[in-house]
Amino acid sequence: MSSYVDREWFYHIKGRNVHLYQLLGGSSNERITQSGVIKSQGIEFIYPNENIEDGLRIEYTALSEPFISEALETTTATNSGITIAFVDANGGSDTMTDSASGFGDFANGDRIRVQGSASNDGDYTLSGSASSGTLTFATATFTAETASERVTVTQISVEDTSPSETSHVNLNRLLSLAVVSYIKAMVAEKGGDLQSKEYYMKDFFKKIGDNESNKRKIFMTFPVSPFAVR
Repeated sequence: MSSYVDREWFYHIKGRNVHLYQLLGGSSNERITQSGVIKSQGIEFIYPNENIEDGLRIEYTALSEPFISEALETTTATNSGITIAFVDANGGSDTMTDSASGFGDFANGDRIRVQGSASNDGDYTLSGSASSGTLTFATATFTAETASERVTVTQISVEDTSPSETSHVNLNRLLSLAVVSYIKAMVAEKGGDLQSKEYYMKDFFKKIGDNESNKRKIFMTFPVSPFAVR
């Protein structure tokens, strides 16, 4: 599996298709062609030169969880390492331990996602005490596993099944503001105030555009010589 995927891998959404590209000229300068593998020092985008065995992980808002108990921007706790183990208490509360004490940002009630484990990948909810070295869960949560694999534990949003004024829409803050503008537009339309409706719809589309511009995208520029065909 490649490294530096956050800096050297890019995607482009076209319709229902996701186009994945790798940056040539970063940590890798190999390119596969019909005639074999050639070397290049130039900077360009290529199709990935490796198999993706388990597919791509793409995270979007889940329609089944429209409301969450806290804002997406506050679910930032994470820990990764080869020091994480899983303990099956055989009737007691199962635990996840880290000999490097990297669980300090997690708290009781957090929803977490485990990745990289040999037997315990999945989503879980902390149901007991949380300390820098140990997270406690319900009985029969884990399969016993010693620390060996590189395991990543990430906090994810907790669904709010009974939404109230303190609930959050399962969107980032900019898109949440866009939703507010859209609702204002619909209220204005219902009241016959078309001028206000147009104002809020413009604000809605502006926030949607701002959100898109904040994403990592591919921008390719090519030098044009004075004698180039235009």
